Amino acid sequence: MTNQDTQPTDPNAENLVQAPTTQNEGGQSTMLSAKRIFALACIFLVATAGWFMLGAASAERNHRQSYTLGHSVTQLWGGPMAQSAPQFSTAVPGSNARRTVLPISSTVAADLQLEHRRKGLIWYPTYSVKFSGEYCLQNSYPTAQTVRLFFPLPNGDATYDDVTAILGKKSLAIQQGTQTGVYELAQLKAGETQRLNVAYKSRGMQRWQYQPTGSERRVKNLDVIVTTNFANIDFIANSLSPMSKETNESGSENSGGKKLHWQASDLLTSQPIGVIMPDRINPGPLTTRVSFFAPVGLLFFFVLVTALGLLHKVAIHPMHYLFVAGGFFAFHLLFAYLVDVVNVHLAFLIAAAVAVGLVNSYLRAALGQQWPWKIAAAGLLFYLVLFSYSFFLNGITGLAITIGSVVTLAVLMRLTAQLDWSTVFGRSAKHS
Repeated sequence: MTNQDTQPTDPNAENLVQAPTTQNEGGQSTMLSAKRIFALACIFLVATAGWFMLGAASAERNHRQSYTLGHSVTQLWGGPMAQSAPQFSTAVPGSNARRTVLPISSTVAADLQLEHRRKGLIWYPTYSVKFSGEYCLQNSYPTAQTVRLFFPLPNGDATYDDVTAILGKKSLAIQQGTQTGVYELAQLKAGETQRLNVAYKSRGMQRWQYQPTGSERRVKNLDVIVTTNFANIDFIANSLSPMSKETNESGSENSGGKKLHWQASDLLTSQPIGVIMPDRINPGPLTTRVSFFAPVGLLFFFVLVTALGLLHKVAIHPMHYLFVAGGFFAFHLLFAYLVDVVNVHLAFLIAAAVAVGLVNSYLRAALGQQWPWKIAAAGLLFYLVLFSYSFFLNGITGLAITIGSVVTLAVLMRLTAQLDWSTVFGRSAKHS
């Protein structure tokens, strides 16, 4: 063969040899042209719109179920319970006014048994309560006194069992109506002491509260013990903090729960004592938040895929990005509707396995042997699975996103430090 026969016939062949970084082995360009960037932006915006529609649909479904089913749960179990201390008063001689009588001691015990119940996509923190209270009255006057007492039950519409009210040795009747509770007139001789003992079983939802003081905002020798079968204790805002909080290791039904103790000899306050029941992960609101967050994970993965394509000289068409976005969306769509029929963690695992397998197998098949599928699979696990799972852990979602962003930036800065960005964006590098 002559030298002329070996010369390339393509006038641009010399340029192709001199700039191999802009093409892969198949001759396809790996440059980021303006048209390609615009196409990627359009794909990302379309995917974002789809996620916002899915999130809005999930939010609407949650709201509708919460409104309809929440009312039925409240009717069955009752709402938040707020027990007030009994009211004692005597008539002021020579007038129609009444004077408040403070018990010389108040001893209260409440046992809270949490049992979450699910309706639709919402878990409701329902509980049963065993309440008992002992209030000691003393007539410190030199003459006999008629004391009017009223012990209100928390809710006239709630269900009560084993209700007992004993004053001294006398059983008292329970009044029904707008002021459900115990109403009685007690005769106390000069210097006499009587005890009012009240107990009942009931149930409620979300929180339990006890108001230790009446209109005088004062209570003497207060002793309140609350036991729970759950350890994740939270307290009502602007409520009294317990003097002690211990883990119950007695081996009883409250084993592993908490024992909370409030004590005071002469307390002047308007603050209540209150415990908030811990929530379980609610599938409906969880899928809504994960859907609204999805574009962030997709954006990070798009950046990773683009960087891998540049580093390994793999030409990636915008249609590849479109199918990747579809794989991401498949995860959130599956997760949003699987939670209706299976446990939320199992639904997440199934949706994640399907989406990761779908996206990774597609990229391997579409981009060939040059594609670093192991790194891409790690990126899928990080940006799709771990980022989404951070919503299961209350309070650390923002931290997880921040750490992920910083790690992504650090890795990309390290990997692309030697790239000629002028060549990547299709411009000739300027030489001095």
